[in-house]
Amino acid sequence: MTQSVTVTRRQGVVRTRYRGTMAPNRAFDFLYDPLYTLSSERDHAQATVHAHLMNDEMKKLPVFKAMFSNLVHYRPYTVKLEDKNPVPPFIDQRWRGRAQQRLEALQKLAISQPSLQIPIMEYEDPEVTGRNRWKYFERPFIPFHKQVPLNVVYTTAKPDPYNLHAIAIEKPAYLVSRTVGTQTDYRDGEAQTDPYSPEYVVSSGSIPELLTLATLTWGRGLPATQAEVEVIERAREKRAWEATLPPLSDAAHIAKRRRMMEDMERKEWAFREEEIEELQEVRLELLKALLKKREERQNDLDVSRLDNRWFHLAREKEEKVRKILHEHTKAIRKIIAKGKNVERKLEKRDLIKEYTDYESQTYAPLSRIGYFPDNHTDRFIVKNAYLNTYEGLLELEESLPNTITQPRTEAPKPRSATTKDGFTKRSARLEMELAQVYQASQGPKTLAQLVFSEDTRTIP
Repeated sequence: MTQSVTVTRRQGVVRTRYRGTMAPNRAFDFLYDPLYTLSSERDHAQATVHAHLMNDEMKKLPVFKAMFSNLVHYRPYTVKLEDKNPVPPFIDQRWRGRAQQRLEALQKLAISQPSLQIPIMEYEDPEVTGRNRWKYFERPFIPFHKQVPLNVVYTTAKPDPYNLHAIAIEKPAYLVSRTVGTQTDYRDGEAQTDPYSPEYVVSSGSIPELLTLATLTWGRGLPATQAEVEVIERAREKRAWEATLPPLSDAAHIAKRRRMMEDMERKEWAFREEEIEELQEVRLELLKALLKKREERQNDLDVSRLDNRWFHLAREKEEKVRKILHEHTKAIRKIIAKGKNVERKLEKRDLIKEYTDYESQTYAPLSRIGYFPDNHTDRFIVKNAYLNTYEGLLELEESLPNTITQPRTEAPKPRSATTKDGFTKRSARLEMELAQVYQASQGPKTLAQLVFSEDTRTIP
């Protein structure tokens, strides 16, 4: 609902339909308007920043821990810049001058290179006599209400005599004209503000009940809820009560009128007290909910702190136990070493014993000394596709020469036992003697051989 207000204007002042301060352009005209031209990409970036600064809003976010604080250094709220981007995602937000720059560069290059072909620019049909006809006409502004016909005469389209399909064909009356709709970038819901309330005129001597609701506007009481309905019913009851009051012209009923007004005032005060109690209960419930939420958040924080503290203490305990076990192992090793050398004699290092004993540190050193023989052994593993897969082995086998896959061995030639001059070599003679001695030792021994062997043993 809207409220009617009477405004008195001075004579001689002409009011126009335009506003006093008109904005030069919209925030995002450089994206929507195809005729809007920016000189460079830097101007495009500045226009983008300016548009976002006009649309973004500063929003206050309350801090629940300091909601009721009045201290300057402990504010009850924080300020946050709320980003709003009303541009639809299908709108290209890049600078449109890149294509024009490329076209100009091609035109300059075509002067020096005539063989270069520049693409032909094809412009869209404006459809002046079609659906875009309304863009090229406007009703003139006339400062009075007299309807004046437009001083515009449309030219008729000339048919092409050589085009048979373009010849006008008689059509029925309902097909002569048609309505064409247009689609804008914005929806009607985005441009809609408050619901429209037409102006009204109240006849003299009558007060419509609907005017009592003039204080209710959209967003402030409308659409009506249960609370607004109760307020309207109470207003009706009060108007009915005012109609039952005795008139002021009757002096005999002044006391009765005063008593009735006092009773109504007490009832209003009692109703007001009930409203205050209801509001206090609502606030109390809200405060309880906030306190409960804060307590739950504080409990979660305490639990997380206790968990972190327990984790740190457990880790410290494990570290201490590990150190104690390490010291215990070192002490046991020292005791064992002292037990091996009770007499405390100095023993030299026996290298022969260490190399003959395969359990010594020469072959299997201890890790605690600082030597790790099995550390990073993966880097010595040969990882090759030819060796790890069967197909790789077949391919490797095919690439090898025949001398490897089909080895050829030759029998060794017998060594010559004589020299060039025909004499027997010393090594061959020695081998022959050794062979005779071996054969003689393997056969049955005679009595003379046994005596000869005993004699050789007794000779010093």
